Amino acid sequence: MAIVLGWIIFAVIVGVAASARGRSGFGFFLLSLVLSPLIGILFVMAMSNLKHEDLLKQIAGRQPAPMPKAQIGGKADRVTVDRTPRPFEPDGVFAGVPYRVADDGSIHAIMQGAMVRFRNFEKFTGALGKST
Repeated sequence: MAIVLGWIIFAVIVGVAASARGRSGFGFFLLSLVLSPLIGILFVMAMSNLKHEDLLKQIAGRQPAPMPKAQIGGKADRVTVDRTPRPFEPDGVFAGVPYRVADDGSIHAIMQGAMVRFRNFEKFTGALGKST
């Protein structure tokens, strides 16, 4: 009796996990009840997460926000601040500031929680008070 009760409990867990991933919870519950909860959870984990895919489609469908410019030191053409929520993968760290070199040679750095764009490496090091 304990085995049957455990089988049903694990089948319910598989159904809940499938429902959390955007799949049919009842369908996976039945699959796990008939075959095995282990096979059911393997199927659930092997399939893509539909809730994440829907979220990514919503994000991809949006128009990108224009990059806001901020004046730093009185010259707005020198530095722009990008506050868009994108992952930042730095190429390196200089004086404790992570930075990435763009294709056009400009430097994108994370400073005080925002991404700041410098025209070249000299401007970047000058803003940090360091010389190369």
